[in-house]
Amino acid sequence: MIKTITFIRFPFKSRMGGEELHTIKLAEYFRSKGFKVRLISSCPVLIKEFKKLEFEVFEFFPFKAPVTKVSMLTFILKYPWNLFTFSRRFNADFFKHELGTFLLNIGEKIIFSKYLSKNSKKVIFMEHATIGNFMYKNPFLRKLKKIVRLKNIAIVSVSKIMKKELKKVYHQEPIIIPNATYDSPKSFNERSSNLRKIGYLGRFTKDKGSEVILNLAKKFTNIEFLVSTEGSKTYSRNIKCLGYLKGEKLEKFWKEIDILILPSLKIDPFGLVVLEAMQRKVPVIISDKVGAKDYFKKDKEILISSPSEFESVIKKIQQKLSVLQTIKINAFKKVNQMTSDKMHQKYLDLLK
Repeated sequence: MIKTITFIRFPFKSRMGGEELHTIKLAEYFRSKGFKVRLISSCPVLIKEFKKLEFEVFEFFPFKAPVTKVSMLTFILKYPWNLFTFSRRFNADFFKHELGTFLLNIGEKIIFSKYLSKNSKKVIFMEHATIGNFMYKNPFLRKLKKIVRLKNIAIVSVSKIMKKELKKVYHQEPIIIPNATYDSPKSFNERSSNLRKIGYLGRFTKDKGSEVILNLAKKFTNIEFLVSTEGSKTYSRNIKCLGYLKGEKLEKFWKEIDILILPSLKIDPFGLVVLEAMQRKVPVIISDKVGAKDYFKKDKEILISSPSEFESVIKKIQQKLSVLQTIKINAFKKVNQMTSDKMHQKYLDLLK
């Protein structure tokens, strides 16, 4: 009988990002190894992409993820009903041949993990998201700490920077499996080293360093800042908001920028765009809050700084542009060793 692997995700809100891409690629890998892969979710992005790839999809809308006071109150009140409806629809027979179940968000970990641990050989708590104050104030935290002690439950994250935070939350040692590169790009940034255009990819919010970028734009008026994020807003004349980019437009963005920056003010679990930039020979500057910092040599393969020092780093680059050429060549060599096959095999080993 073919073994099944199920991904479960009920997010507060959703957009295509590193977490979603990671999930999709992992699902494809498991299928290539002969497993039956399924999705149970209310996530529009994953539902659409899994259907497109012809995976079995079960749409289920039990609750809004409890990440605000209002959503937590609703979550608590509906807890018994959600568990009842889920266990009735996805009963023991549904998980009869389950090799592993991946839980991506907080809500399903709280309500369904104990039930799933009785029906699945392995339950994986995927921890891609930043650990915020909400997790420490979560009224179900004591319950989660007890659940993760079960032998067939594992906590997995994508970077060393998350280990300390997760140990604080769960009082258990997480397994770290670093992110990796996926398909090789078809084009590369082969221009000579310049510093005319700086790129940013991701949510343009305070915790991601939006104010750092706005201040940099004021300081370096001769540099154009290309920001790829959802929505559009007018800032200073040298900040160009491009909206959400994909496909050919995204590849054009990579060829156009001279460096990519990630000035995160709070912990960013990994920063998959770091690898995507390096694959395309685009040098990267990240803050010391970005998880990718632990996998590359500072000043040789990547530039790492506190967000408050980004201005100083850019000034030094302007004085010695040749450093960009050295960094992008070294990073390109290193990133091509971080293949998805190696990463995916580690996830498969978890299920053995």
